[in-house]
Amino acid sequence: MLDGWLVVEVGDRVAVAACGGLLAQLGADVVLVEPERPGGGHKWRDRPVTAAGKRSVVISTGDRELFEGLVAGADVVLLSSDLSGADRALWESARPAGQILCDITAFGHSGPFAGVPGSEAFVEAVSGVAETTGRRDGPPVLLGEPLLEMESALYAVSAIVAARRVRRRHGFGQRIDIALYDVAVNALATFFPLAFTGRTATRNGNRHPTLSPWNSYRALDGWVVICAPTDEQWARLCTAMNRPELLLDKRFRSPSARMDHADAIDEAVGAWTSLQSVAACLDALAPHVIPSGPVTALDDLAIEPNLRHRGVVRSAIDPESGRQVWLPGCPIRSSGTGFAAVIPARDIPARDADRAPISALVAVLPQVRGTVTGDPVSRVRPLEGVRVVEIGMNTVGPLAGRQLGALGADVIKVEPPRGDVNRHNAPLRGDGESYIFALLNTDKRGLVLDLREEADRRVLWDVLGTADVVIENLKPGSLRRLGFGPAEVQAVLPGLIYCSINGFGHDAVYPGRPALDTVVQAMSGLMSATTVDGIPTKAGISVSDQIGGLVGLLAVLAGIERRETRGGAGAAFDLAMQDGSAWATHRLWNAGAAIYTSARIVTTEDGPVLDEGGTLTPVATVDDVLAHVQTAVRGLILDRPTAEGDSWTVLGSPLRLLSTPAVVRAAMPRLGVLDPALAAEFDLVRSPDDARS
Repeated sequence: MLDGWLVVEVGDRVAVAACGGLLAQLGADVVLVEPERPGGGHKWRDRPVTAAGKRSVVISTGDRELFEGLVAGADVVLLSSDLSGADRALWESARPAGQILCDITAFGHSGPFAGVPGSEAFVEAVSGVAETTGRRDGPPVLLGEPLLEMESALYAVSAIVAARRVRRRHGFGQRIDIALYDVAVNALATFFPLAFTGRTATRNGNRHPTLSPWNSYRALDGWVVICAPTDEQWARLCTAMNRPELLLDKRFRSPSARMDHADAIDEAVGAWTSLQSVAACLDALAPHVIPSGPVTALDDLAIEPNLRHRGVVRSAIDPESGRQVWLPGCPIRSSGTGFAAVIPARDIPARDADRAPISALVAVLPQVRGTVTGDPVSRVRPLEGVRVVEIGMNTVGPLAGRQLGALGADVIKVEPPRGDVNRHNAPLRGDGESYIFALLNTDKRGLVLDLREEADRRVLWDVLGTADVVIENLKPGSLRRLGFGPAEVQAVLPGLIYCSINGFGHDAVYPGRPALDTVVQAMSGLMSATTVDGIPTKAGISVSDQIGGLVGLLAVLAGIERRETRGGAGAAFDLAMQDGSAWATHRLWNAGAAIYTSARIVTTEDGPVLDEGGTLTPVATVDDVLAHVQTAVRGLILDRPTAEGDSWTVLGSPLRLLSTPAVVRAAMPRLGVLDPALAAEFDLVRSPDDARS
């Protein structure tokens, strides 16, 4: 997909390495600029992973001409200017007018923290992410893997591909400002509704803040995660445990009652799991279709059945050490359409292995014609002219749709008559509308369709006929049974980009297995990477949902680029949250790649603080983050109107393309409020209430 593009990777952040790796897997020629002295911190703690799929050149003091020629001829340059004065100079200097310059830093280029060289641990502490991980009765906990760096890498690649479309259509490049802090604030979406309503927005171990049962439970030989919060799921769980008397217990008769007695619920479920192996627990739960799974150790990811089936973990020989190392496969997977842009990574290059061909390349690169400084702002929107149909629930699909809308796509959200389930998730505003739904759904027009009805199915076919993209994250097989699976849709509309995201993928060894964020965290290594008092602990932020949505965003952008440059060919993507979540742990796969060497959280009389090599930083709460000037200056919390004249507090986008910004313009209206232009285009009948709004 990005073949023919030259990417020069300069920055030292882990996110820069991950961004370069993804670009290489999408077909770009990525040149890794290595320091004269090997080793060091940040991304160099695991050089094999950093270098995989790229070409290597070592730049010493005598290589200034080679370096300057390489950078000048690059289509994309990757920086981390908060860690390097040389990167800052590149960011500030004149550049070729068509070049895309992407800088991934801790806090971005605005606000009081601009330029502060914060580590992953520091950003977790000041952004509220650390506050949300750990036991309710214990201190905040740092994540065991650099998840903010990983999410930032995904945002960065998406921004680069969007900027590529702008360059291809309009002829100019631009600078991109990706900040770990912006990503972290967006990751707190599930906690903000609690803060908005005056409730405590903090960590809760492996429990859900408002639902029960939802926890990890000890079995004879490990841990099992069980999530059965609805009345129907609770009844099925009681049957699986052979505990019918629990259904008669007044303490457990409703979701709210079960949450009020979560300790008793966990005691009952834990008593059952403690007498059985993990496998026996899962065998008992499987016939009842209860979201559940084992806590998979990082060392076992290569043999985890579904990850092995989908090729997420692969081995290679490091030419420097001669040892076998583990490398991540690409989290983007296509099916059925010959999408050839996702390529296997090249082998790991030795240091400076590609000096000769890179020197030869620099010698023949065309001379730069026209330079630019700063950020000339254009009225162009990166995805202008693109229509997206989102058939999504909860977080995963809606996150991708929200970012596509901010980039300028026309996003039509199709909901069933009862609406996206997030419309009903507490806490609710006084008018019964949901905070979390508003946060996750901006820049979309709504369309209510009952796809069990023939008339509404015809409407959806009409809408799809005008669309470029459909993105869905329903239970596997749901749309196929209604006649809207990828094969059925692309048989009629071969140019459509069809992106499916679910827990384990359509091509899976767990067909139809239900998945929730916590289950996927357990089965992807995320939970085993963070332990509290010996207990594998999930990230407080819904990271598997978020990474699933971000991989979907990138897949859609890649599909658009392929379609527009290769004769209108469509694509079908089969994405698994488990794939993306396992990919996010890859910095921990090889020995000696620990992400924290001197950071820990300690409790003081004034509260928890981050101790990073003797430098103390208070751990921020979610309320602190909402009130922080860095949050305000970066435009991360906004008030935006709805079509019917209401307004909501929503999230700004971390996709900071500085010449063609991602702009959050509107919150979604109430369920059933039909956009007049949409009604006119498809000859839809508007209700009297709609007509008056």
